[in-house]
Amino acid sequence: MNDEKDLTVKKAFGLAVKNHQEGKIDIAQKLYNQVLKIDPNYAKAHNNLGIIFKGLGENQKEKECYEKAIEIDPNYVKAHNNLGIIFKELGENQKAKGCYEKAIEIDPNYADAHNNLGVIFKELGENQKAKDCYEKTIKINPNDAKAYSNLGIIFKELGENQKAKECFEKAITISPNDADIHFNLGIIFKELRQHQKAKNCYEKTIQIDPNHAKAHNNLGIIFQELGEHQKAKECYEKVIEIDPLNKKSQAAYGGILIILNDKLKGYEYLQKGQGVIKFTPSNYKII
Repeated sequence: MNDEKDLTVKKAFGLAVKNHQEGKIDIAQKLYNQVLKIDPNYAKAHNNLGIIFKGLGENQKEKECYEKAIEIDPNYVKAHNNLGIIFKELGENQKAKGCYEKAIEIDPNYADAHNNLGVIFKELGENQKAKDCYEKTIKINPNDAKAYSNLGIIFKELGENQKAKECFEKAITISPNDADIHFNLGIIFKELRQHQKAKNCYEKTIQIDPNHAKAHNNLGIIFQELGEHQKAKECYEKVIEIDPLNKKSQAAYGGILIILNDKLKGYEYLQKGQGVIKFTPSNYKII
């Protein structure tokens, strides 16, 4: 490629990236395609075009873009990582695992690939390997909130609630507006019987994401355990509004209605949630 042509490609690519970052997807897509018309072997344009297809939900085209980028540049670490992500979304965990491992082979300090590999190991039930991956991620990037959160989930499953709590709290200091991390910390506080702190976490989750059905549900459970049945009722109503097919919340709502002496409606909702609770008029339990 001569210097003039090379300059044109770099200029077009730079303009494409700028528009991509600004959310001007149609313009960015046209510019990436323009780059590839001039230079079909411009690996970064293929990779970034794949990212655009990801946003458009066109998984097959996205996958082909990453594969083409890797064909052109076998050491393109980001493309290997991106290809792993799409394989995971397609449910092909072993292929995703291979992509992340290849990315790490190329760049042992690529934090995202370590974290993503940890997610695969977690889904494969290999918690110790997942834990090692998350810890490696944090060693490389001490400000990776997702890795701390993922490590917290592993510690929770291992029954190490104090360590899980510390991980979630650290993740929140890094990413204070991540609703799911607040939610996970709430679960830990609930298991530690610290109901007020759990309540605060679920309320913070809902403040960030008003349609977080699980947070509304768990907040309802907290109010229920605190004897604040009217507030619990309101929480379950919100869950049903967000997720009308949530049988557990329908059943819990039915139980609360019966406690509040609205028995006819209560039994109606218990019927809707049939099979997910054991119930007596004085006591019921989500199972």
